Amino acid sequence: MIFVKGYGQMCNNWLQYAHIYAWGLENGVKTVSMRFSYKYKYFKLSELPYHNFATYLLAKFLIKTKLIKCLWLQHPKYSTDENILRMLRNTPTIAADGWAFRHPALFDKYRDEIKRLFAFRRKKIAAKKEWMESLPEADIRLGIHIRRGDYATWQGGLYYFDDRIYAEMIRRFSELHNGKSIQVFIATNDPKTDVELIKRISGTDCIYMSDGNPGEDLFVLSECQYIMGPKSTFSLVASFYNDASLHWIESKDDKITEESFRKFDDVFMDV
Repeated sequence: MIFVKGYGQMCNNWLQYAHIYAWGLENGVKTVSMRFSYKYKYFKLSELPYHNFATYLLAKFLIKTKLIKCLWLQHPKYSTDENILRMLRNTPTIAADGWAFRHPALFDKYRDEIKRLFAFRRKKIAAKKEWMESLPEADIRLGIHIRRGDYATWQGGLYYFDDRIYAEMIRRFSELHNGKSIQVFIATNDPKTDVELIKRISGTDCIYMSDGNPGEDLFVLSECQYIMGPKSTFSLVASFYNDASLHWIESKDDKITEESFRKFDDVFMDV
């Protein structure tokens, strides 16, 4: 068994564990995500009998007291398949930490299993699902991920954009789809986002704030055909569920074209 320590925020953990889970399926190794055992309880994964708070506490104790070894996956020497399997032959339980473990072929092979594992729990997204279904129909649903908070300093603030820039991106998207009705759903960690300003500059009235927890916001974005936002695993994971087209905003001068949107498979190995 491998206890997987959390890395970063929710969708970093999602991608980290998805790769390790697929590897475990391929090699007959049971894996447990510590972070999804206690914190992010929005997915079917959290309903599994061994993904619970008691498991998390046990794993934390074993790691802290060094009763099991913890493998640092950032180091290419230690994160090879051969080394991991050799460790498991010597001891049936280890822990794993880090971000760099990648198995795209196995991720693709076990895509359906990953999708079932991270399917949204019905009771966790029921209110948002009902809300979205109550809105008038539109030709296109566009999800906008506005990331502030830590993005003010991450990468020197490279992907920290104000409301006017997001509004301009929506306007450019609308021009690309001239003649079609568009609903815009905003998911953000910034409660000061000025929706009325975005409506005015973008020229789009059908703009809705998700105002949910991380799981609800992820679900709302995942229900859109197109997603735009700064470079983030949050929007990337949202695009996975229904094969949405994703445009990562690089600067205020971004051109919005059909070619600027990419699919999950074209992006996820770059993260």
